[in-house]
Amino acid sequence: MDSDVLQYSCIELTCPICRNYFIDPVTISCQHNFCRPCLCLLWEDVKTPTCCPVCRAISQQMDLKSNLFLKKQVSIRRAVSCRLSTSAMPNCGRHQAIKTFFCEVDKSFLCLLCSKSQEHVAHVHCPIEEAAEDYREKLLMQMRTIWENRQKNQRNLNKETNIIKEWDVYMNQRIMMIRAEFPKLFQYLHKEKQNHLDGLKIVGKVVFQLLKESEARMMQTGQHLRRVYEELKKLCHKPNLELLQGYQKYLKRNEPLHLLMPQPVNPELEAWAISGMSERLNYFRVYITLDRKLGSYHMPLFEDLRRLQFSLDYQDMPHNPSDLEYVPSWGAQIFTSGKHYWEVDVSNSDNWIIGVCEDSWTKRNNMLLNSEGIFLLLCVKVEDHFSLFSTSPLSPQYVQRPHGHIGVFLDYECGKLSFVNVAKSSLICSFLSCFFSSPLRPFIGYEPTFLLRNEQENWLPFGEF
Repeated sequence: MDSDVLQYSCIELTCPICRNYFIDPVTISCQHNFCRPCLCLLWEDVKTPTCCPVCRAISQQMDLKSNLFLKKQVSIRRAVSCRLSTSAMPNCGRHQAIKTFFCEVDKSFLCLLCSKSQEHVAHVHCPIEEAAEDYREKLLMQMRTIWENRQKNQRNLNKETNIIKEWDVYMNQRIMMIRAEFPKLFQYLHKEKQNHLDGLKIVGKVVFQLLKESEARMMQTGQHLRRVYEELKKLCHKPNLELLQGYQKYLKRNEPLHLLMPQPVNPELEAWAISGMSERLNYFRVYITLDRKLGSYHMPLFEDLRRLQFSLDYQDMPHNPSDLEYVPSWGAQIFTSGKHYWEVDVSNSDNWIIGVCEDSWTKRNNMLLNSEGIFLLLCVKVEDHFSLFSTSPLSPQYVQRPHGHIGVFLDYECGKLSFVNVAKSSLICSFLSCFFSSPLRPFIGYEPTFLLRNEQENWLPFGEF
């Protein structure tokens, strides 16, 4: 086997990037080989499409195939080189022999006689080159974990950066929503409005600062993870003795490394009560009934929050209860003018969709949430976190998830649709300056436990009307 390896030249077993023996070699689409760490670090710094450092052929960044044969050849070549060069091996002062073994118990180097002594005979020991390869593999596993954490951190950083870009725009829109709500109330609410706006601005600045601090922590963590990654890469290239000694120092210094991963901030504004809102809206109360002819579909909500796709609900077709499905229903009432207010109970539902659609949408089998003619509020549960979105265009709403009843207020002539948290008497969000020219129907996407208040003040599950 040694003779087979020696026929390979140093160039064939050397990474073109670092000019050292391969560590964790990978083969890319053009069939050139590189160290995985070298290629990851090189491609991460490249802003243009990734390409082969040798032939410049375009390559997919994640298209990294481990070359196990080349990895084995390098391991054998390294072991042969160590056996051919004994000058770097330590000598045993007691037996005047070369230390060729590594004791796993006390992490020391031993000669053959020492390994058979009473002090070490019960210990696990193996040749130094074998121990070095084993520890080199452990280092590579540590590097892969660190690189995965760095990628996760980068995704969190990108998410935080995007929220920061949107935050000022969102806060300005939020302020416009609140300002538009208060002129309808009495003059004595002016002070409450000012306090609300001042408090909203203060909270907005505090959350923005938290987001910036979180972004800075993630950037710092990313830089730290890269430094550790590069340090481990250098350690992998060290001679066997230095590698084994350096690995122990690395473990002691980086035991809490996994605790450094910062988590993204989920900004959320408190529900601020608006005096008199519930009383004012109840003047326009209507009681919605459902049109059974328009409610015979099942509707799964796509994860990208861009499209609602309907499918016919055949009773003989089995449904998986774990699937995230909504049943779309339209109200029997059609609105072409006036002011109207109704409430929906979402206390038993984690995922729901409420709002109004143009009557023409009842004849379609899908809904693009960025399309014109639909004005919806969505609640989506992902793992343990609830997120609110509004359509036209699709936008996140950074407010507390409402529990209990949600009120929907439609002002047709003024082109306004508002959603309110009934329990908190607070505004969830508003569609401002809309232009309604077509008949509108109430729309509800619900799970089986979803409830709607009827004229008799009873709460009935959809499907029993």
